[in-house]
Amino acid sequence: LLTGDYQKNDLRTLEEQRGITKKDLVTVGCSYLDVYKEKIDSIPKEENHPFTVLVSPSWGKVGVLARYGERLLDPLVKTGWRIIVRPHPQSKKSEAEMLERLQQRYANDKNLEWDYERDNIYSMKKADMMISDFSGIIFDYTFLCDKPVMYVASDMDLRPYDAWDLHKQLWQFEVLEKMGIKLDEKDFERIGEVIKQASDSPELAAARAEAKATAWMHIGQAGKNIADYMIKTVPM
Repeated sequence: LLTGDYQKNDLRTLEEQRGITKKDLVTVGCSYLDVYKEKIDSIPKEENHPFTVLVSPSWGKVGVLARYGERLLDPLVKTGWRIIVRPHPQSKKSEAEMLERLQQRYANDKNLEWDYERDNIYSMKKADMMISDFSGIIFDYTFLCDKPVMYVASDMDLRPYDAWDLHKQLWQFEVLEKMGIKLDEKDFERIGEVIKQASDSPELAAARAEAKATAWMHIGQAGKNIADYMIKTVPM
């Protein structure tokens, strides 16, 4: 059960490579995004809203927090903007020492907040811009909030994943280059200026809309489509 038709080609390629049975590939939409859309639309807008940057990384050595840590957060804090850091849930288990170090470092900085809420929508609703790496939250934020995303190159090692066998750039990385704004480490020290200059544009907005239409089809209908498929195919 797929969120978008674009996923079919890669799956058929892997089936062909591995000589495995071809599956039914049915595009139904994305049930969790449907639910999140209802939730985030119900959250009231903030009064006296401060400009807010959400730092939302993946976990592991190539995640933006583990890789850059203070080198990114120090200049962000100095901007005076509200900075929300939402670590990947796995970081609490696998990178606890790093998180403890960073939390202690910024304990007295009132404009930096840590978000460990179960749902990511509350921080996303507050954020005017997101900084991430290759985390899937980039697409949650883009599809639900339609606001700019900055990404730091991750040099992700795909060898442990099925994607390695595709021998091509993943759709996620290809589309991120179109709809996102690349942030280089050399720009960290002037990150406030970089963010001000990296305002939204019609080109970025169009790329976000195209990505959403591609990867989140049948918006609001996923639950019904899944149930219909199961009723039709699962023996009673």
